[in-house]
Amino acid sequence: MTKPADDKKAPGLARRFRNRMMVWGSSTLVAVVPRLPIGFWQVVGRTLGTLASLVPGRRRTRLRDHLMIAYPPPEYSDQFRARLLKASCQSLVNLFFEGIWASGWREADNKRVELLEPHRWEELRAYLESDENKGLVIYTAHLGTFEVVGRWFCTMSPRPVMAVASRPKVPEIAELLRQVRERVGYRLVWRGDAGLATMRHLRAGGILVMLVDHNLKGPGVAVPFFGKDAHTLLAPARLALQSGAKATTAFCLRKGLGKFQVFFEEPLALPPYPRQSDERLRVEADLAATYTRRIEENIRLHPEQYLWMHKRWQKRSDTLPFPD
Repeated sequence: MTKPADDKKAPGLARRFRNRMMVWGSSTLVAVVPRLPIGFWQVVGRTLGTLASLVPGRRRTRLRDHLMIAYPPPEYSDQFRARLLKASCQSLVNLFFEGIWASGWREADNKRVELLEPHRWEELRAYLESDENKGLVIYTAHLGTFEVVGRWFCTMSPRPVMAVASRPKVPEIAELLRQVRERVGYRLVWRGDAGLATMRHLRAGGILVMLVDHNLKGPGVAVPFFGKDAHTLLAPARLALQSGAKATTAFCLRKGLGKFQVFFEEPLALPPYPRQSDERLRVEADLAATYTRRIEENIRLHPEQYLWMHKRWQKRSDTLPFPD
C-alpha cells in the first residue's frame, strides 16, 4: 500500500527542523560561551556529562563495551569502569564548551597553559625557523582538551597551523564549526579534501595537526590498541614520510578549573621513504604503530580524559594485516 505524500515529506521536514534548531542553538552558544569564564563552563560540563552518563542508549552501551575491551575483568572492577564511563561523558561535554570558549581566547589566557619540558618545544621552534624546515606534523588524540591547545599553539607558533577534521553532516554546522576554529587562528580542512592542501602546507613549512585515534574509512593496517587490533589509517603516516617533514606527538590535559598542561614528546624517527610499494607499506605501518603506541601510553595515564565512545575497534574491509 502506497503511503500518503504527506507521510513521505514528514521525515524530511522533521530533519530540516532539527537541523535548524541545532544551528540556532550552536550560534547562540558561540555568542554566549566566550563571555563567561572557562571554569564556569567546565563545572557546567561536568554536571551535564554526569547526567548524560546516566541516560540509557546505544552510545552509552558502546562506551561501556569499549571500556570492557580496554579494562577487562577481573583485572579491573565494574566500579572502575563505571567511574571512567562517567568521566568520559564529562570530558566530552567539557570539550564541547572548551572548543567554543577558546574562540574568544585572549593573549592573557596563555597563562592558563603550563608547558611541560619546554626544551622540546624550543627545539621544534628552532627547526621551524631554520632553513631545514620541511614542515611539522603533530599527531594527537581525543585525549584531554585538544581544542584549547589549538588556540594556545597558534599564539606560540612561528609558522601557520592547519588542522584536519571530519566534516559534520549538517552544512550549516560545518560552516559554523569552520568559522569558530579559524577564529582561533588555524586553518581547518575537511577529511576527503585534505590531501593536496596538507602537502602544500607542509612544503611551505607549516604545521599540521592530526587526530589519529579514530577508526575511519580508508586503507589502513591492524595495529594493537589496548590489546586488540584496531583499524589505523595509513594516510597520516604517509603524509609525514612523503613530505620529509618532522613529526612528533603532543597532548593537552586539564589540570583543574581553567588550567591546562601541554607537552610535546620526542620527535619520531622517520626513515627515508622507500620506492618499492611493499617497503612503503612497512614503514608507513611502523610509523602508525609507533604513534598509536604513544597515544595508548598517554591514555593509560589519563583514561578519564579520553573519549571512549568512538568506534575504535570496528572491523573494516580495507584493513590490511600488519606487514612482517
